[in-house]
Amino acid sequence: MAPLPLGQFVAYSLNITRHALESFALLPDSRRFYQELENTTLPAGIRGLFYLATCNRVELYLEKDPQLSPALLEQRLLAIAQVFAQFLEQKPEQFVGTAALSHLIAVACGLESLALGETQIAGQIKRDMGYALAAGWLSPGLQIFLRKALETQKKVRSQTGISENAYSLMSLAEAAIAARGLLPLSGRMVLVGASEMSAKVARFALRRGAEHFMVVRKDPQKPMNGELAELVATRPQQFQIISLEHFFAMAEPYEANALVAASSATRPLFSAHELKKLFTANVLKENAALIDLALPANFSTDAAGYFGRQYIGLGELKALSEKALAERRASAQQAAPIIRRAVYQFWLDTLYRENPQRVQKYLAERSKESESEWQRLSAEAALTEKQKRILYDFLKKEERRALASHRAMILDLIAGTLDGGEQSGG
Repeated sequence: MAPLPLGQFVAYSLNITRHALESFALLPDSRRFYQELENTTLPAGIRGLFYLATCNRVELYLEKDPQLSPALLEQRLLAIAQVFAQFLEQKPEQFVGTAALSHLIAVACGLESLALGETQIAGQIKRDMGYALAAGWLSPGLQIFLRKALETQKKVRSQTGISENAYSLMSLAEAAIAARGLLPLSGRMVLVGASEMSAKVARFALRRGAEHFMVVRKDPQKPMNGELAELVATRPQQFQIISLEHFFAMAEPYEANALVAASSATRPLFSAHELKKLFTANVLKENAALIDLALPANFSTDAAGYFGRQYIGLGELKALSEKALAERRASAQQAAPIIRRAVYQFWLDTLYRENPQRVQKYLAERSKESESEWQRLSAEAALTEKQKRILYDFLKKEERRALASHRAMILDLIAGTLDGGEQSGG
C-alpha cells in the first residue's frame, strides 16, 4: 500500500460543535499546558507537537516519523504527561495527512468555530505557536504546516464573504440579550475571571459603550491574561479588580447591566442564592444579563434554572450558532476550493523538499521531451530563426501551463500511485 499523502501529520480535535462541553472542560488552557510541561523533551518518533486551546476547542497537532503507527503514537503521548490520557479518553476526532491540514485551515478561517467565521482563532493559533516555539516543540515541518494554515486563512478572508458580518460568541450573546429584552452590553459590567475570554468580552463591550468593568477574581494577586492586563494598564479608570469574596459581600450598589463569567474555576461559582443577594443589593440591575462562557460552567444548575430568562450559557449560544450557520454556508463553500488548492500546493512542496532528485529528474525528462518536440516541429516547417524562437517561446509557455494544470498527473509520477487521499476518523 502506498504511503498516505502527508501522513507524518496527525491532528486530534475536541470542539464544542461536535462534543459535549464536559468532554474537554477539565483540560488545561494553553498557557497552563505549556507551563506545566516546561523543559519536557518530546519522545522518539514525535518530531513536533502543537497544543491549541481556545474558548470552545482543544486540539493537538503532531509531526511524527512516518513509520510510527497510530497505537505507538498514542503510547508516546501518554508517556509525556497524564493530560494526554484525559484528552484521548474523550475520543477526539482524528485527522491524518492532507485531512489534518484541511482541518487546521478550516479552524483558522473560523469555519469550525461555534460562531462561523469568527476572527479570533487565527490570533489564538499564533499565540499558541509562540508557546510551542518557546518549548522547542515546533519541528521545521510542523512550523511550515502551521504557517500554511495561517497564510491560507488570509486568502479565504480576502476572497470570500466569510469575514463579512462575522459572528462571535459575544455577538451571539448580544442577539440573545436583544431577543429577551435584557439590558444592553454597555454602562457598567461585571467580568468574572481574568482569562483570554474576559479580555475579548471587555473589548467587545467597550465597542458597545461600556463605561466601567468590575473584574472579579478568586485571587487578585495572580497574573492575569496579557491582553486583559494591557487593557487595565491603559484604561485604569475603567477597571476595578476585586476578590470573589469581596464581591459576594458587596452591599453597595454597582448597577451592572451584565455579569459575564469566564473563570477557569473547576466548580460553579454562583448559586441562585448568591445571585439573588447581588440583585437585592443592586450590584446587578434587575434586568441584567447573566452570561456564562466558562468551561466548566461558572453558574450552578439551580442558578441557570431560576434565572432562566436572564441566563445565557454556551449551550444556548451553540444552538444560536447552528441557526446562523445556514446564512454563512455559501461563504464556507467558497472557501473549499481555496483550501483544497493550498493543501495540494503544500503536498507538492513537501514532496519536493523530501525528494528533490526525483522531482528534478522528472522535470528534466519533461524538458528534454519538449526540446525534442520543438526541434521536430521547427524542422518539418522549415522555419526561420525568428520563427523558431517564437515557436520555442510558445511551447515553453504551453509546457508551464500544462505543468500547472495537470499537477495530479505530476504528483502521481513523483509519489507513485496514491491510496485515496484524505482520511479522518473518530
